[in-house]
Amino acid sequence: MLSLQLLYENKTQFKCQLDDSKIDKNLPSLVRVYVSNLEKNKTSVILDEISSLLPCARVVGCSTSGVMFHGKQYNDKNLIVIEQFNDTKLVSGIIDYKNKTAKQVVQELKEQLNNQTVKAMHFFCGAQWVDIAECIDIFNEELPKIRLTGGIAGGDLSDGDIPFVFESSQIIDTAIVYAGYSNDKLNIFSDANISHEPISGVYSIDEVDGCYLKKIEDVNATDWCFEQFGIEKLEEYHDWQQIAENDELAKFPLILEGHHGVSRFLHYDAQNDLLSLYQMKLPANTKFRVGYVSPTRCVKECHEICLRISKQPVENLFCYSCVFRRLYLENCAEWELKPFENANICGAFMLGEIGWNFDCNELFNGTCVYFGIADREHYIYPDFSVFNDLYRVHTDDDKLVNFVLKKQSLAMTKENQKLLDKLLVQQEKSKQQLYLDSITGLGNTLKYTNDKKEINFDKMCLVQIENFDLLVSRLGQEKYHDLLRIAAKKIKEFLIAVEANDQIKYYILNDSTLFLAGGSLVPKETFIRHVDLMYENFQTIRFEDIKELLINRFIIVNSEKGLLESGILALKECQSLQTHYVDYSQIEFKSKESLEDEENILNVLNYAILSDTIIPYFQGIYDNEHQCINKYEALMRIEDVDGKIYLPYQFMEIAKKYHLYSRLSKRMIEKVFDLFEGSSFEISINLSVYDISYQSVSSYIIDKLSRMKNCNNFVFEILEDESFKDMEILKKFLTDVRKFGVKIAIDDFGIGYSNFMAIAQMAPDYIKIDGSIVRNIMKDDLCKKVLENIVFLGKQLEVKVIAEFVEDNSIQDEVLKHNIQYSQGYYFSTPTPYSSLNLS
Repeated sequence: MLSLQLLYENKTQFKCQLDDSKIDKNLPSLVRVYVSNLEKNKTSVILDEISSLLPCARVVGCSTSGVMFHGKQYNDKNLIVIEQFNDTKLVSGIIDYKNKTAKQVVQELKEQLNNQTVKAMHFFCGAQWVDIAECIDIFNEELPKIRLTGGIAGGDLSDGDIPFVFESSQIIDTAIVYAGYSNDKLNIFSDANISHEPISGVYSIDEVDGCYLKKIEDVNATDWCFEQFGIEKLEEYHDWQQIAENDELAKFPLILEGHHGVSRFLHYDAQNDLLSLYQMKLPANTKFRVGYVSPTRCVKECHEICLRISKQPVENLFCYSCVFRRLYLENCAEWELKPFENANICGAFMLGEIGWNFDCNELFNGTCVYFGIADREHYIYPDFSVFNDLYRVHTDDDKLVNFVLKKQSLAMTKENQKLLDKLLVQQEKSKQQLYLDSITGLGNTLKYTNDKKEINFDKMCLVQIENFDLLVSRLGQEKYHDLLRIAAKKIKEFLIAVEANDQIKYYILNDSTLFLAGGSLVPKETFIRHVDLMYENFQTIRFEDIKELLINRFIIVNSEKGLLESGILALKECQSLQTHYVDYSQIEFKSKESLEDEENILNVLNYAILSDTIIPYFQGIYDNEHQCINKYEALMRIEDVDGKIYLPYQFMEIAKKYHLYSRLSKRMIEKVFDLFEGSSFEISINLSVYDISYQSVSSYIIDKLSRMKNCNNFVFEILEDESFKDMEILKKFLTDVRKFGVKIAIDDFGIGYSNFMAIAQMAPDYIKIDGSIVRNIMKDDLCKKVLENIVFLGKQLEVKVIAEFVEDNSIQDEVLKHNIQYSQGYYFSTPTPYSSLNLS
């Protein structure tokens, strides 16, 4: 998948950025355009310019009330998002809903799709179609497997223009426009930050007229508003800023029963003296609770979304947010973008948002909907340090509390007094939940960060569950969480019973690690006694009626700056120590310089993955019989932001340590396949135990081969020095790829403790003699004898032999004396990028 996001200025700027990108102008692509407060004629010019530069593109979009670009918000910019795929088919269309029912619109869309399997779809609605919610409900019935994202087109309320949608050259007010992705193997991330807390019992809407609410609980709707909110005189406002600042109705959304928090906002229509909804309607007998917009809940949900998104493949992250959400959640709305700034998040402000909620699509109001897509194993890592500034949430909270206090100082009815009292209670409860882990009830790292402002923590013990991975794989996440909940309760109750101390606090770091933090007023001896008691009683934790147990490692960190950070570092560094009780002072840490080098390489790796600067280099393999280069080996390189090229020995160990290897490898394999598919040159691709054992990579290889017309020119080099734990996995993989005509080579042969029977069973087409043997055959008799034996083995197995690291003429002469078929090394060819190869 290739993508490009930009703020459109003019055709020249657009063309320059397009030329600098990797987007192929002559291949199909999806172009989404979001125009902020722009007239139709100016939008038409932009669409014509896009079509002239990208003639094969599907172009869809809508007017908006502002856009987000790389984590920043803009009121008057135009955003363009271009996506190009290898194996994903794109579908798009436009349907005029004028004089049609919601069911007719969905039926027409279904006919346009013509039974195509669509996994996800951007879905935009021209403004003032009040049946959009009903349309989404019918869509769920007719097309339940398609995840929607998008919303109602936005614009400036005060100028009177009607928001619009468009596809290519068609710009229509009264239409639905959509663009979908047809590929079962796409990874889709969908989530929503609603931030609305219920504070009342259940009410019923008794009488409606289109968007208007006439009676609630059998009372005139405007009278009901006074009873509930103390708003005696309703007023109408005509722009989003006025609504956010002055409209008291905007503070109390109606939370729909049975819709997992989905809300609707009320609006007063002064001309008709009626309450209405914003460009949508609800049927009579709709049940709801009164809610309020909770800044604390916004931050809590954002933190939870960050946790979820870090576990799913996402290449492009987009969000659709409510236009006045950013106004009434001034500070908290920043949390919706800031954690993802490094991932270049983009988005659009709508009048209503569409997204996936639990198990169906919903039309939201006042929500931020996230949508992520990936066709490869690529992850986004949110910046959790953003949440260290939680004190800023109080600014928004204070506005809410001041509003309540002001209302309570006025003459109040029993109903609205009760409602506002509940709001204060619920807000305090929400604050508490922000700092608690939902599984164990222990304080989370946000709570720890907040507590350390009051308690000077200078000692810590981390309790790591050693068999976490095994338990999750055996029991599943839900049952493991049950065990974790019981274990946390046991530990906490035991220690409180033994020795209560307000200066010792209990927290959870993640699913596999709990930790205790002790304040400076707690003597070291007391804290150690605390930990010793834990170790004696909870080195293993058993459960009644359950055979499973938790095996725990205890790591003590004492009087260190950056206490939690030091503890996390200690967890990584003490993995090889054969003890379950570790003192920080006993750990041999890497030098500061070494850690800095490791961090630098990790940053380079993340940049290479995010920016797709994983570059295949190719080294020629010389055919000694035909005296020419007719084969190549693909070698991985990565490039940093300054254009510096890194070789595998500089980054590969770090990539494996931080579980980035499979992402690098999959992208490398993908690029080599694309470059050499159908080529007359044979091309070797290195595969390690990680690649073959990792389902995502091996499945991709098999799937890609199955789509090629001819795979005979590909060779997979298996690294002989990396032993397979399950030889059957390797045998099955080799059997599967050989069906497509792929050849097999054993790489680096001769340096491992070779199992000759296993090698014989693999029946390779090539054996590559390791370079450390070849380069020393002129000066080391042992190397020469090893080489002779490998050549003999090759003859016995009828396998061709390749000598690596042939660096000069003397080594090549020796290679020829032993009748080795192929030579590879700097004497014939240095590794070079594809663009520099001579493939004539």
